[in-house]
Amino acid sequence: MRMEKSAGLSLGFLAGTTFGSGISFLLSWQSYDLVLLVSLCGAAGAFAGLYISQKLAVKS
Repeated sequence: MRMEKSAGLSLGFLAGTTFGSGISFLLSWQSYDLVLLVSLCGAAGAFAGLYISQKLAVKS
């Protein structure tokens, strides 16, 4: 179960930062705005991945 939490957290963070980076690229944002958006999306993705991994662990 510990591995599932780590994997969910890692994959969520990866997905969140990738999403934030893509949005920042499309909006042509520079330095501070880019870092802020990627950080926020990364944190949101990490929490979402952790939440989903816990829900899947409860079901199985």
